[in-house]
Amino acid sequence: MVKINLEKYLEKEERSLRWVASKTGIAVSTLQNIKQGKTQSISFEVLEKLCDLFKCSVADIIEISKEN
Repeated sequence: MVKINLEKYLEKEERSLRWVASKTGIAVSTLQNIKQGKTQSISFEVLEKLCDLFKCSVADIIEISKEN
């Protein structure tokens, strides 16, 4: 299972999805889907914007775990 650790960075920075949307141009609905694990894919552009905003690498924001 692939998970985007958006919640971790929101809590760390004490920011909201609306703030992320305003800084990146990513739709709030897209961010909500990512946060809730409801997305099936994520574009390189979205990953790049999130990494630029939170000053992290792709490896920091993506978690891959084995499903039980």
